[in-house]
Amino acid sequence: MPRILQIVSCTHHLGPFILIVFAFCILCTSLSGCGYHCAERVELPAWIKTVYVAPWANRSNELLLGVWITEELRHEFLRGRGLKLVPKYEADVILKGEIVSTDTYGLSYIRYDQAVERRITAEYSVHLVHRESGKVIWQTSNIWREEEFLVGKDIMQTEALKDEALQRLSRDVADIVYHRITGVF
Repeated sequence: MPRILQIVSCTHHLGPFILIVFAFCILCTSLSGCGYHCAERVELPAWIKTVYVAPWANRSNELLLGVWITEELRHEFLRGRGLKLVPKYEADVILKGEIVSTDTYGLSYIRYDQAVERRITAEYSVHLVHRESGKVIWQTSNIWREEEFLVGKDIMQTEALKDEALQRLSRDVADIVYHRITGVF
């Protein structure tokens, strides 16, 4: 048999084998999990059953952001299956948070000096503290979120659109913090 026909014959028999190996690799990777995991999930001690969400400190220039995040977190705990939300004097732990900073900048422009879309970024720090001893049980300072919003026709409309973006950020941060602490998905 000529040499070229031997190579073609050999690859003809390897084709199904390669296909089976490829299918096996795909099956193994798909069965090994989706790759999603909860970052910094907290393993709370069994004695922690109740939580108080303290008003968030706000070092940013966005005045209502701390109020919005606090309220969104309280709603998460009221709706959720994790820890029970209670008044401060009844709580096993106190959830404290802080808005470290916010920054707003242009995202897309009509001209070099006229933005049509802006982005707001925010950095957050969170602490879970034992109410009686004041000992920190868990903390993180690596929560960063961003949200885009359109520039309005005037300053009032732009500020209203920015407030909507900040409220979306608040819901997002509350969701992240709640799931990291409770592990409930």
